[in-house]
Amino acid sequence: MASDKCDAPVAIASLPTAEEAMSTQAHAQGVDEPIKFKSKVKGLKLLPHELTLVQEGKLVDITHDGSSAIWLWAESSMPNDESLTLVYRPMSDNEYSHLLVHGILPDTQPYQTIVQGDEGRAYAEKYLRGQKSVDSSPTTVVEFAAPKELIDHLFSVQSKNEDGAISHGLGNKGGRGLPLFNASLQSGQTTFRTVLVKRFAVKAVGAFGTNRRRS
Repeated sequence: MASDKCDAPVAIASLPTAEEAMSTQAHAQGVDEPIKFKSKVKGLKLLPHELTLVQEGKLVDITHDGSSAIWLWAESSMPNDESLTLVYRPMSDNEYSHLLVHGILPDTQPYQTIVQGDEGRAYAEKYLRGQKSVDSSPTTVVEFAAPKELIDHLFSVQSKNEDGAISHGLGNKGGRGLPLFNASLQSGQTTFRTVLVKRFAVKAVGAFGTNRRRS
């Protein structure tokens, strides 16, 4: 993905540990009635689908006091089926909206990286935590549970090292595996869920402003 400046990140050290977040999520999922959410960031609201996930206990609010963004988190899945593997992708609101509405990824990104396993999730989260930047302003990390046979095939066609993780590019500048990946999504063989959200204020800029972002 192309490099560009992104909004100032929230310090990673001030976010809850994975153990603390997992404890909070386990408690939330044990409650039958909708979980109440109150934003800790003045003037910021969640998108409707994000609020629903919080209310259902599928995402946990891990925002610290004084944060400039709302942070939502979920534990990684643990597939019981050995024929499935997990891959992750950081997405902008536009890309995630397309996935949510149509059930497939759009063909708008040149490389369109997916990264596998725990190392892949850690790499994908860097785009939200300010350790890596991209011009599409990612807000969401999505986890895909996909057939291992499909992922092995895609990564055998094309892959590259990415800061301790190995990525595959679904787009035209990668391995061009998007049609196969989308077909798997459409058939239901591949499923997806949100595991990290950074909801931040979008700065209003002019047509030629220095903070203008490309979609």
